[in-house]
Amino acid sequence: MELAIRLLATLLPITYGLVSVAYVLIFFRNDPVARKLAPRMLVITVLLHAAYIALLTVELRRVPIATSFESLSALALALAIVYLVQERRSGTPYTGMLFIPLVFVCQTVASAFISPTVAIKPILQSPLFGLHIAGALLGYSGFAVSAIFGFLYLMLYYELRAHRFGIIYERLPSLEVLSEMNWRAAMFGLGCLTLAIGAGALMSLKIYPQFWRDPKVWLSVLTWVIYSICLLVRLAGGWRPTRIAYFTIAGFLLVVFSMLAANRLFPSFHDFRA
Repeated sequence: MELAIRLLATLLPITYGLVSVAYVLIFFRNDPVARKLAPRMLVITVLLHAAYIALLTVELRRVPIATSFESLSALALALAIVYLVQERRSGTPYTGMLFIPLVFVCQTVASAFISPTVAIKPILQSPLFGLHIAGALLGYSGFAVSAIFGFLYLMLYYELRAHRFGIIYERLPSLEVLSEMNWRAAMFGLGCLTLAIGAGALMSLKIYPQFWRDPKVWLSVLTWVIYSICLLVRLAGGWRPTRIAYFTIAGFLLVVFSMLAANRLFPSFHDFRA
């Protein structure tokens, strides 16, 4: 099993890299071969990635998210799955040019630095913890997808304002479609984060009764508040899609800080190494 884990850890960055190249060819050249192969290659790679996470779980006898690099690999898988769903719903592969290279970078860093010998706390073996972390990772991946669609919306918006009708105009969906994708991905992320916060609070009542003092908890709640305000204002029609796009990008930057930097800057019970 250890050999299979090492093989997949080496293979995943390679396959994600090849899929990234295929999506770049789709965007810049509209290559028919790449357009046909890229989604299929991505599905196969996602299945390999899921097998890798499953093997790690069995080998380590815990959810493999004890370190930032283990979480990064799980986030890469969640992001790839969420993107696949979005591509199927939107019917356009052009946005994969931004999504899949991000997955490639995340998994490459994770494969290079994951250490299965890290000692961990028993909490990682709790089923409720598995629900908490699954909700958090799916929520974060939803926010990542939302931020990228927000970025694409702003790119197209300013291209149109400048009356430039180049490759960005030709390849990207309309502003209305990008705004809808930005909104739906943020709504999905908010729902998953709500689940993660609820499961984490229930689990922590007995294990960490003063969990509310953890800075990462406050950062997660702040992220939840930002996205909730965005979605409530969006429903009320109070903000233009441009402002919503900026807020979803800012929210995702807060997510990245919460996920990678908080444990290093502040004391937190979210450091699961023993």
